[in-house]
Amino acid sequence: MQKSNDKRYGLVGWKEFHNNRKEILSEFQRAKAYNVSRPVRGEHGNAGEAAMRKWLSAYLPKKYGVTSGYIIPDVVAVEYKLYHFDLLIYDQLNSPMLWSDGDYDQSEQGKRRAIPAKHIRAAFEIKASLTSKTARDAIAKLSDFNRLADHLQSSFSCGAIFFDLDTGLVNNQRILPNLLPSIPIFGYWGGLILHCALNEEMAGLLELIKLPENQHKKTDLTIPIAKNIDEINICRDKDGNIAISEPEAGLMAFDGPDKHWHFSKEYGPTIYGDRFGLRLIWSHNSFANFALDLLPRLEGLSLEKYRQYIFGQVFDTIV
Repeated sequence: MQKSNDKRYGLVGWKEFHNNRKEILSEFQRAKAYNVSRPVRGEHGNAGEAAMRKWLSAYLPKKYGVTSGYIIPDVVAVEYKLYHFDLLIYDQLNSPMLWSDGDYDQSEQGKRRAIPAKHIRAAFEIKASLTSKTARDAIAKLSDFNRLADHLQSSFSCGAIFFDLDTGLVNNQRILPNLLPSIPIFGYWGGLILHCALNEEMAGLLELIKLPENQHKKTDLTIPIAKNIDEINICRDKDGNIAISEPEAGLMAFDGPDKHWHFSKEYGPTIYGDRFGLRLIWSHNSFANFALDLLPRLEGLSLEKYRQYIFGQVFDTIV
């Protein structure tokens, strides 16, 4: 266990995951601030995309390559629409790079590469902020994978990454339904929100979920889509039991090597559509869990069977 103060401690690696996330956000914010002072505004989102690709390139096993670029299906065609995606993860050991484009002075993280579809393992659409519009745009872009499904591996997965949820939008319950596609998208599982200023250390993990057996109609949110994790009222009662008094609040419990239970606060609004539901989990662990879940997804393994959070978990002291 690593400790930083009386309220927060965790498994080895949790500080490193937090620093990784902060570095990605710093690149994004630096470019955003730079653009404000320029007479011609650039795309600060590009810097954020490059930072995400750089981190993933360092984090993932070397057999995986990370790039922006084009997915090329194995088809015979006189004309074919090229589909460009912000972030592709592919089998770097076995895949040829059909071509790349970009300026001569462009960094490796900024180049766009063309990768055969059968070697693509995962893809993400990246947006600067989460709004109803950017959610709809992300889902519309990810729906392109339905046209490519015949050429992709059955284990392929895709999602959306948003750098920020503005605090002025946390009570906008209309945002999350836009991340529920009207028809299933091949490989789509959810995504990640890297930041909300309600709490600088928390991130949001988006997860598509099955409809419960007794769920037969759509639901509307009546609670905020984000809350400050540290202000959630979770404590011990007079008998020492955990008491949770807020709707959609909860705990992740971990039986540690010291034979004691450890807890992490979570806030998780959930909505249901016609075909499936969507859960948003705000936690100090959401970024680390996104990273750890990505590994079995890339290998085509079942998360239910192989999901093991054995590194980087943060725990709260519940009193």
